[in-house]
Amino acid sequence: MLAPLLHALFFVAAATQSAIVPLLPRLSHTYGLSPSADALLLAAPGLATLAISIPAGALADRLGARRITIAATALMATAAAAQAAPSYVLLMAGRLAFGLAFGIVWTSGVAWMSGSHSDSGSPRLGAVATSAAVGMVAGPAIGGVLADRFGLSSPFLVVAVLAGVLASALKWQPDTPSRAGSDARETSLRSLARLAPNQPGVVTGAAVLAISGAVSGVIQLLVPLELRHAGFSAGATGVAFSAAAGVYIVVSALVVKLGRRATTVVSATLAGLTLSLSLLPAALSSGAAILVAVLVASTAPRAVVSTVAYPLATDSAARSGLADGLVIGLLNGTWAGGLVLAPLLAGAVDQVAGAAPAYLVAVVPGVLGALWLLRRRSGPKDSPATPATPTTPIAPATPATPATPATPRASSTPATAATAKPPTAEHELAGATA
Repeated sequence: MLAPLLHALFFVAAATQSAIVPLLPRLSHTYGLSPSADALLLAAPGLATLAISIPAGALADRLGARRITIAATALMATAAAAQAAPSYVLLMAGRLAFGLAFGIVWTSGVAWMSGSHSDSGSPRLGAVATSAAVGMVAGPAIGGVLADRFGLSSPFLVVAVLAGVLASALKWQPDTPSRAGSDARETSLRSLARLAPNQPGVVTGAAVLAISGAVSGVIQLLVPLELRHAGFSAGATGVAFSAAAGVYIVVSALVVKLGRRATTVVSATLAGLTLSLSLLPAALSSGAAILVAVLVASTAPRAVVSTVAYPLATDSAARSGLADGLVIGLLNGTWAGGLVLAPLLAGAVDQVAGAAPAYLVAVVPGVLGALWLLRRRSGPKDSPATPATPTTPIAPATPATPATPATPRASSTPATAATAKPPTAEHELAGATA
C-alpha cells in the first residue's frame, strides 16, 4: 500500500506546483504584478525547494524518511490553504511554505520509495517521475477548470484536503527495513561534496535535472502569458499544458520498462540536449500553434530526463557509499536551481527585449551543459592511456649493472615480474574507471 500512497503524493505535489500556471495571468491582473513579479511568484516554491532539498535528504538519512515525509505532507496541506486566501502576502507565504513541503516530499518521499526496493538504483524508482509528471501536466488543466468555475481559491482548497488525507493515510504505513549495507553509507554533507563529483551517474542526473527545471520554469512563465495575448482563457491554457500528458506517460512508462538499458549516462545527456533545443521554435515565433507544439515537443525528452535521473544517481551513489537521501536532495536542489533562476532571468529579459530572446535563457545554458557532459564522459576514456607508466621502460636498465653471471638470472626474473605487473594493475584500474 505504500507505493500507491507515495505515487499519489507525488502526483498531488506536482499538480499543485503547476496548477498556478493558468492562474498566473489572472493573479497578475488582480494584484497588478509586473513580469518580474510574476516570475518571482512562479519561482518562490523552487527557491524554497532549492534551500531545503539537501538538508531534507540529510534529515531523512538520520531521522528516517517516513517521519520526514509525513510532516512535509501536513505542511503541504497548510501551505495550500494559505494560497487560497485573498491576500498577496499570504499567497506568497503559502508559495514559499509549499516549496519547503515540495522539496522535502520529493527528497524524503523518494528516499522512502527507494528504501522499499530490494536493490539500489532500481529502474522502478523512475516511476515516481511518471506520477509527478502526470500531475505536473494535469495540474494546469484541473487548476484552470476549477478556477473558471469556482474561483481562484478553489484549486488550493482541493489540494489542502487531499494533502491532509494523504498525511493521515501515510501515518498508518510502517517504515521500510534497512537494505543490506545501507547503514554504513555516508550521510554527511562533507562526504557528499567529496564523493559526488567523481560519480558520473550523480553528476549527470543533477545536471540534466537542472536543465529540466530551467526549461520547465521558462515555459511555465512565458507560454501562459503569450497564450493569453492570443486569446486563450485560463481553462484553455490549462488544457494546452495538459495536452502532452499522454506522450509523457507513454515515454516514461517505456523508459521504466526498458530498465537499465535506458538508464544510462548517454541517454540522460542526449535527452537533456534535446530538451534544451526543443525551445528554439518558441524563440523564433510566438504563434499559438508554435507554442502548443513546443509544449508537446519538450515532453518526450523531459520524460526521459525525469525518469532516468533518480535511478541513475542512486545506483552511482550506492557504488560510492553515499546515502540515498543526500543524493536525492542534491538532484532536487539542482532541479530547483534551474526552476528558480531561469524564470527570474527570463522575466527580466522579457521586460527589456520581449519573449523571444527570453527563451534563450534556458536554451543556451542547457545546450552548453549537455555538451560539457558529453565531453566529460569521453575524457576519462582517454586519460587512462596517459598513465601507461613511462617508468616501466626504465626498469630494464637496472639489470644491466650486475657484474657476475649468476646474479642477472636471479635478479632479472623478479625485476621483470615487478616491471610487468604494474602496467597490468593500472590497465585493470583504467578499465574499471572507464
